[in-house]
Amino acid sequence: MAKPKIVAIDDEADFIATLKDYFGLRGYDIEVAVRGAKGIELIAERRPDVVLIDLKMPGIDGDEVLKLIRSMSPSPKVIFITAYDDGGKTRARLLEMGAYAYFDKPVSSLKLLEETVQKASQS
Repeated sequence: MAKPKIVAIDDEADFIATLKDYFGLRGYDIEVAVRGAKGIELIAERRPDVVLIDLKMPGIDGDEVLKLIRSMSPSPKVIFITAYDDGGKTRARLLEMGAYAYFDKPVSSLKLLEETVQKASQS
């Protein structure tokens, strides 16, 4: 089975490097960006199957990225990974807006994230 193409957008350089290393070493085609605007460019160019997005970023935040993705194409599955916590209100709102899944930072299991990426790409 082909591995899904991934674009990851997060303003934390260490975390984005961890994602690139983890997925890259497992044979995934992954591109990363530390700004929302660059991430949107990558999504337009690469047409990924799955997009991993942080919620709170300078400039274009995760909410705006999700809206822009949906205006470009409904096909990429979007998974949020964020430390932002407001008792689940944001999680519910993002899932209602079309996000596939929502992970809290720090991510407790990259393996679980990888399994979710696989499931998202097949749905």
